[in-house]
Amino acid sequence: MKPRGHSLRDALVFALGQLLLVVCVLLLAASATVRSQTVAPKRVVVLYWDNKEFPGNVKFEESLKAQLQPERRQDVEYFPEYFEVSRFPEESLRQSFRNYLQTKYSGRTVDVVVASADAPLAFLLEHRQELFANSPIVFVANNPPPAEVLAGGPGATGIHYKNAYRETVDLALRLQPHTRHVFVVSGTPQQDRRYEKAVQQELSNFEKAQVTYLTDLPLNELVALTRNLPTNSVVLYVWQQAVNEQGKLLESYEVLGRIAAQSSAPIYGFGTVVMGSGIIGGYLQGPEMNGAKAGQLVDQILSGTKAQAIPVEQAQKVPMFDWRQLRRWGVSEISLPADSVVRFKEFTFWELYKWRIIGVLTLMVLQTAFIVALLVERRRRRRAKEALARLNAELEDRVANRTAALNAKSRELETFAYSVAHDLKAPLRGIDGYSRLLLDDHAARLDDEGRSFLETISKSTDEMNQLIDDLLDYSRLERREFKPGRVELGPLISNIVGQKKRETTEDSIDFTVNVNGGSVVADLNGLTQALRNYLDNAVKFTKKVSEPRIEVGSEEKAENVVVWVRDNGVGFDMKYHDRIFDIFQRLNHHDEYPGTGIGLAIVRKAMERMGGRAWAESEPGQGATFYIEIPK
Repeated sequence: MKPRGHSLRDALVFALGQLLLVVCVLLLAASATVRSQTVAPKRVVVLYWDNKEFPGNVKFEESLKAQLQPERRQDVEYFPEYFEVSRFPEESLRQSFRNYLQTKYSGRTVDVVVASADAPLAFLLEHRQELFANSPIVFVANNPPPAEVLAGGPGATGIHYKNAYRETVDLALRLQPHTRHVFVVSGTPQQDRRYEKAVQQELSNFEKAQVTYLTDLPLNELVALTRNLPTNSVVLYVWQQAVNEQGKLLESYEVLGRIAAQSSAPIYGFGTVVMGSGIIGGYLQGPEMNGAKAGQLVDQILSGTKAQAIPVEQAQKVPMFDWRQLRRWGVSEISLPADSVVRFKEFTFWELYKWRIIGVLTLMVLQTAFIVALLVERRRRRRAKEALARLNAELEDRVANRTAALNAKSRELETFAYSVAHDLKAPLRGIDGYSRLLLDDHAARLDDEGRSFLETISKSTDEMNQLIDDLLDYSRLERREFKPGRVELGPLISNIVGQKKRETTEDSIDFTVNVNGGSVVADLNGLTQALRNYLDNAVKFTKKVSEPRIEVGSEEKAENVVVWVRDNGVGFDMKYHDRIFDIFQRLNHHDEYPGTGIGLAIVRKAMERMGGRAWAESEPGQGATFYIEIPK
């Protein structure tokens, strides 16, 4: 019999396996559903007028495809067809073209049909039920379908391509106000005069100049007539197809090229297709603008908008001109409409590089100004430097003179102090000697008060003598030659402490030396005097302490060595710190701690001469630590 735990584990494994199997089946089913629901691409058929190489068709197709992007989109298929009725007007060929389209698109859903001109639109409307009964139409036409066609069935929408005949004539007369004759050139292989009729209808009430129609004329005759037009004439070139000498059918822009080269009057046109073939300009409409707009309408329908819901729009008109023809006929650009587009302009060097030249000139001016400013500033600084140098020289001379005078006075003062101190010692020795003789030889004759007076005199002479010695030491610091040298601290401090032990009558003082070696650059005499004064100070202020201790130590740093003398004497308040290093300054009463008040002043002066410093740290009743810092 299996354990109960094993049965539970087997059951869990079986359940997980069943769950995994169900998930796999669901994933396979979903994949099959997605494959079965693949959406068919949207099909767009475009019916062009004339052949594939016709410039208008090329520009229309480029703009339309740029809007739809059939090469990049996976949901659009593009089918161009070319209805060459101008070259092949026979009815039999029209029927053949119908049969070709019927066979090609039979059984295929076409989502939108585009007619790029009036002839393809008329053909589509005639055969719509046979070819594209369920497909909405997007058209570009001079004669759009009636309202019932736009709204009926799958619907239709598009662009009303209405030429700006009257606007262009008015523009021509504004630019060339002396015009008296307007010649209208038009023609088709069918010679149906449809363009002439359209222009006549729009210029029916035009009376500013005489209008003459040159319609369906042979090419040679048309060239000859336009070569010899009356003065103050303009030509309106509407549309003209003609057969040349070899029997080839020339397109409208080719005919214009033959006429414009020899025309005696400026030629105005209406389509961007002929821009660059000889027209001066006009209010132009073009396949590139109509193709882009037609693409937008097709995109709307493919996105789900009904054709009936999209209103028919007017074709865009742009005042456009050929710069070369403007120059040929003496028309200034200033007189053109404000929103005019000028093509083929040959810019002068100034027009091409105007802003670069201005930028370079501006940069040169700024650079020149900057250089001038720098030169002015340099000159100002040089003058300021020269003035400062003169001032420094004058100041140095004054300082040198003052220093020399001060040194002279200092030497005089030191000499005076030395002389005074030296001269004072002679009478002091006499006073001290005679007072000692009186005490030694005549003490018996004196009463107690007399002996007390003599002892006071002797003691005072000793103190006076000590004060004079300290003053002499202080004055000698400046007079003595400063001799820096390498000094080993360990032997020096041990020697000074040992000497102080021998001099001290108090055997109870505990001296401790904690020097970690090291050497400094110092004046040996000045350093020795400073350390002795620190030790004398420590001994003096530990006399009344039951267990006096004096520690001498050192600490070596990167650029200097710090030596300290620490005692457990009476200490002092740190607010008097700066005062104790001044000459003749004392914090304690003379009777308690005798002294001259010069010892610490000597220490500070000696350290300043060596480039070091002296300071102290203390608390009242907690002893004091006196430091000196000596450069290495």
